[in-house]
Amino acid sequence: MEYRDNRYFSNDFSYERYLLTTEEVMGCIEDAVRDGKPYSLARFGHAEIAELRIFPDFYNGMTYYRRYNGLAGQNIRAELIKAFTSATTAGILPTSENASGAEYSQRTFLDLGLGFYTICSAWVTHHMTRLPYFWPWMQQYRVVLVGRRAAEAAPVFQSNGVSVVDTVNLEGYDQLETAYEQLRGNKEWQIALIAAGIPATLLAPRLASETGRVAIDFGHALDLLVDGQDGFDFEALVRNLR
Repeated sequence: MEYRDNRYFSNDFSYERYLLTTEEVMGCIEDAVRDGKPYSLARFGHAEIAELRIFPDFYNGMTYYRRYNGLAGQNIRAELIKAFTSATTAGILPTSENASGAEYSQRTFLDLGLGFYTICSAWVTHHMTRLPYFWPWMQQYRVVLVGRRAAEAAPVFQSNGVSVVDTVNLEGYDQLETAYEQLRGNKEWQIALIAAGIPATLLAPRLASETGRVAIDFGHALDLLVDGQDGFDFEALVRNLR
């Protein structure tokens, strides 16, 4: 990976003024596909911050969701740190969208001494799907869908004119290597949209770096497209896996 001049969090550093807009992230994706360069987005929401294990109470409070988030008993702190520092863009929780989550996040980043190249909202992919031109924009690209709902989502993309070249199942950490090898061996896709909880955060930077293509930790944006903006029920999805 080429050298990058990362910025680092500090007590008096207002990181939110560096947040890319949704449109700017989409522009980064466009530029990467056009220029044949790698680009990755790895998002660090509540689950990822909890798994960095700086705050025991916060970590323990997320136990109920660990299976849904794709984990069993693994300690993936080191892998998450690597994903954060190697992603082209790290999605983080902004104060304007989640004040308490942003506070936990900044204190975690400070404690671990983490730097970033570019950052955006952790919910940037959600915002993408709400744009009126999302589907026409996606029609430019050959896409592979990754995650437990990938096969379910494929007809939604195809009915909106998007070329889905493959779907790859990924339901938990134990399937990461299998999914990675399947994706690396497929030369047809330009953008991988990965909706697989924490495994997506880990996979996106590695996949982009190794293939020279675009890998996006897409998250619940896929659920929003499958279930509809009004039909998405996070707690119901979690209960279905327990």
